[in-house]
Amino acid sequence: MKESNLTTKYVLEIYEPNDDSRIAAVFTSDTPFMTIAKGEYINSSAFTMSNPHKVLEVVSVEHILWVIEGHHRSQKVCVRTTTVENPFK
Repeated sequence: MKESNLTTKYVLEIYEPNDDSRIAAVFTSDTPFMTIAKGEYINSSAFTMSNPHKVLEVVSVEHILWVIEGHHRSQKVCVRTTTVENPFK
């Protein structure tokens, strides 16, 4: 299959605060996720984390791209976070 005909799989990984070895949440999709940028906030109340926090601040975003020949392309967005007091009060 030509590379231009390959489907693209999207993965969003959000890591636990100050620990990019522990994934707090992972989402997969056949369509791209909205852009997440450093300094934005994520409500983590639905995540399963070792220490539950309500609001996380994005400290960095890494994009990883690869192709599985003849099958699909992938884009993974890795979101590193830290905890913050609720900035919406």
